[in-house]
Amino acid sequence: MHCYECLQAGETREAVGLCHHCAAALCAEHICVIDDPVTGGVPLVRTVVLPKKARLLLCGTCKAALEQPRSGYTEYIGIEH
Repeated sequence: MHCYECLQAGETREAVGLCHHCAAALCAEHICVIDDPVTGGVPLVRTVVLPKKARLLLCGTCKAALEQPRSGYTEYIGIEH
């Protein structure tokens, strides 16, 4: 399998993983590895973030989309202040 981002640029590189969000195949240069907090629930009380984090693979496009600021979000979904 070849890297989707490289193919878009007219190159060919072997993929080393898939984007967790869009499933695009990615090479080592284009893959983004981020920490993904793992949570556990205490019934009827709260959610706790556990000390160890999982690994999450993303392409640059999905990483940027998921990390974009959420300010003004309420206007898009029609929530009144």
